[in-house]
Amino acid sequence: MRRPARGLLAPENRAVSMAVAASMALAFYNAISVPAALPEIGADLGRVALTQWVITVELLAAAIAVLVIGPFIDGAGVRRAYRLAIVGFAAASALCAAAPTMEVLVGARMLQGVFTGSLIGSGVTCIGLAYESTLRPRAYALVASVWGVVGVTGPAVAAVLVSTLGWRSVFAVNLPVAAAAAAAGWNRVPAEAMAEAEPLDRRGLALVGAIAVALLLATSSLQWSSVALMALAALLYGLYVRHARHRPGPIVHLAHITGRQWWPVHVVAIASIAGGTGTSVFLPLYLKGARGTSLSFAAFAVLWPTVGWAIASWVASKLQERMRAQSVVVIGSLILTSGAVAVTAAAATEAPFPLVFAAFVWVGWGIGTITTSSLVQLQGQADPAEMGRVSAAHQFIRSLGWAYGAALAGMVLFWVVERKAGDVEAVRGLLDDSGTVVDAALADALSSAYAWSLGALAAISALTVPAAIVLSRSYNPDRITRD
Repeated sequence: MRRPARGLLAPENRAVSMAVAASMALAFYNAISVPAALPEIGADLGRVALTQWVITVELLAAAIAVLVIGPFIDGAGVRRAYRLAIVGFAAASALCAAAPTMEVLVGARMLQGVFTGSLIGSGVTCIGLAYESTLRPRAYALVASVWGVVGVTGPAVAAVLVSTLGWRSVFAVNLPVAAAAAAAGWNRVPAEAMAEAEPLDRRGLALVGAIAVALLLATSSLQWSSVALMALAALLYGLYVRHARHRPGPIVHLAHITGRQWWPVHVVAIASIAGGTGTSVFLPLYLKGARGTSLSFAAFAVLWPTVGWAIASWVASKLQERMRAQSVVVIGSLILTSGAVAVTAAAATEAPFPLVFAAFVWVGWGIGTITTSSLVQLQGQADPAEMGRVSAAHQFIRSLGWAYGAALAGMVLFWVVERKAGDVEAVRGLLDDSGTVVDAALADALSSAYAWSLGALAAISALTVPAAIVLSRSYNPDRITRD
């Protein structure tokens, strides 16, 4: 039986807190640094239309990996999962740094996503298992603080690396960071398995992965084939439902997704992540290509939403001591929606940079308020023996939000650029610091395209409001379930 927790840095919690912080720092740096390097990656390797896949394929792989790591953690313990994730992430980062073409980089990023998802799944489950329920809001606030610190230092580090050593160093620097994370958590995260190990549901994993890929392809381009892909995803979902109902221990329990106490949490999470984080994925591309800033300035700009996210997570953890977490989620949905509208207006009117960045801070504030509170609610209802599966199912939904937000932003942006400029690859000429004459018409096309993509994401963000209201009315904090 666990002793009462006295704080995150109390002797019984200190080692776990350090390990969680180290692993999350590694994953968050990877998320922050790569968008900052996209302009130079596009300028160096070409195939600019594939730059969105540098982001989305990693996020999709991370989402699927989270599903695998959840049951693995339940049956084998967090420690084994953590060790595998650290070593694999370092190897994948080395492959990314050495990629000779855009296609190879996309493949290496997919592998990197597998281990990023494993790291995040291990960290989130560790919080659910290692801390008392009263400490979990503070633990997620700690994670948000790590996000905030990395959000401030990560873009600065990425900007310096890109402008001095080139974009490859953004991936190479992961190697010493991974070594530090391994030292922090190798023997310190919980080793005990909470349930009997079960065979991996390979068929279920294949079906869920195929659904996620079909949806990602459907949201990555605006073509008639997208309709066929959506229909394929619906067919695959039907097959998975039939599979899950007849197989013991499916990769995702349907009740963990569609249950009355779960689905509002998932909808709020995926809408906030997709609508909120999607706004900043192509911010460096917009600043460099459309507004004519330097590469370092564009790379550093991605810190603003993370600053809002980190501060809001701490504020949300304090608010939950005074009011229902469900109410905090509703407040966050209103903040996020208004921030997404403000970001769209700022880009459409080419507002001064301070106003643009202030709007992004507000978006980050909404995301941080929603995600911290909703995850605390989710784990508050999960049985400890299924904490890995429940946390993994939710993290899968959140990771899909990252992927689909980036895909939707890229689909709209590149579709508008192609219609206005005729050739997406022409944007490559706007992405270096060579001092060549800027094509004003092409820069205007990119600016307009970015504003349209932000408008689409604002519509997604607005879905958090009704979902948060449903969550507030239906969530029962006293009900613990085990399916």
